[in-house]
Amino acid sequence: MKLPKKTSLNCDLGQPDSRLSDPGAFGEPAWLDGLTQLCRCIGSPTFESCLLKLLNKVTPIDHCVVFTYGETGAGHLFTHGRMPVAEAQQLADDYVEHFHEQDPNYPQISSASETCDNRLIPLAVDSSYDPAYQNHFFDRHDLIDKASTIGKVEQGSVYCNFYRMGLSGTYSDKDWQLLESILPLITTLISTHYRILQLSPVDEPQAHRNAQSLVHNIISKNVAPFSQLTPRERQVCERILLGYTSVGIGLDLNIAQSSVVTYRRRAYEKLDISTQNELFTLCLIASQYQSNITHTP
Repeated sequence: MKLPKKTSLNCDLGQPDSRLSDPGAFGEPAWLDGLTQLCRCIGSPTFESCLLKLLNKVTPIDHCVVFTYGETGAGHLFTHGRMPVAEAQQLADDYVEHFHEQDPNYPQISSASETCDNRLIPLAVDSSYDPAYQNHFFDRHDLIDKASTIGKVEQGSVYCNFYRMGLSGTYSDKDWQLLESILPLITTLISTHYRILQLSPVDEPQAHRNAQSLVHNIISKNVAPFSQLTPRERQVCERILLGYTSVGIGLDLNIAQSSVVTYRRRAYEKLDISTQNELFTLCLIASQYQSNITHTP
């Protein structure tokens, strides 16, 4: 299926004149420098931007989304590209919470999670997409083409999606040849990045412990407006305020990332907010209110 571009976030994905003069010459200095930088970024917050810059040295990639699959279900590892952040996050949440089993590639993803041994399975957009699914995840956001791979990780897999938006055009036959050459390596690096994130210990200096204590005293106690939340919704909000990603919250609470998304959405609805910044604001207001009560003679 040839699927659709939207004004977006200013994201440095690399300029056309920075692409390799001979895209097949992956050993040339520009490519090797980018690959070295990407390897150095594994496990760090800069991995996503380094990944897109490297890919765009070869062929235009406008948007990248990586999901995880395992015993606890589907999860969202990261999204990076030209789509506005809030729009991209909502799409990822929709996919994890409601639509991942409707993905035409879901049978292959499920099979990879259960049986494959570090195999990379190339997937492509085709006519098997349901029209409503295509409209929700592609047409409305000007995503017009996609290449996907699956990488095996311990107790699951990573599902990597690389999109084109309208102005870039669909992938050509030459693009597909390039992607077939490079994406197995890229998927292996993404799988390694995910494993490192899972294994990385939480750094808890005194300042972090103080923040943890403050947030816990506000969120987890019977303090308005957080008193209306369920215990699990409070736990999720507490970890959001402490900087945990959805992946980290799921791992810490031993729940599926789709459940993290659900608890966050329910909590935000009860608190009448829509962003993490608003959650921070509510916590600060509640903290100040509690402080005033404590110090009232």
